[in-house]
Amino acid sequence: MQEQPLLTQAELDFIQRLNKKSAASKRKPAPMPVPVPDLLVDAGAQLKELLAYCAANEQLTIEAHIANQRLMFTPQLIEDAHHVQHLELGTPQIFDEGPASRAWRLPLDPPVALRQRNGKPSDLWIHELSLNGLLVERRSKHAAPEHFELILPLAGQKPIAIEGSLVRKTSGGFLAYQLDPLDKRGSERLQQFIFQQHRALHPQAVQG
Repeated sequence: MQEQPLLTQAELDFIQRLNKKSAASKRKPAPMPVPVPDLLVDAGAQLKELLAYCAANEQLTIEAHIANQRLMFTPQLIEDAHHVQHLELGTPQIFDEGPASRAWRLPLDPPVALRQRNGKPSDLWIHELSLNGLLVERRSKHAAPEHFELILPLAGQKPIAIEGSLVRKTSGGFLAYQLDPLDKRGSERLQQFIFQQHRALHPQAVQG
């Protein structure tokens, strides 16, 4: 049986026209063609070329839908010792799907206390953790802080310094905080920790 092309000739012509328009808009001579990396991907040649182009230009994401959750991977081109480039999947971001997509919240049972710089536990205890927020219990009679700078313990890993700003009080008496953006390393470590815990809670997501 003859293999059907993954992209039709019309689709390839359309992509080529887009590339020509982009080059013309810059009013510069068209650059010399760049060789397409030899990707070790089980796919047709046309799909390999398209994947390589998108990954090299940070335009490629791969999504997996499991139950009511969406895992979004950002592949990167990695070159091995033989100068062959591979697509490598990084740690995914996890979202809950529903009326509004939101970052998946890791339930912590028992809850975990945020710690002060000197290592002592604070009176803020985390019940849920996501890449951009916390659901917190305040275990004191003092007013909830509008902003905090504390240490987030991670089981099996070094802790992370985080900052959060109060968003609202929930009907259940908890406090919702938005996490301030972390540096690249801190963000990667938090994302990896949440994914590891997600795998432990949802082993069916990594079977097969």
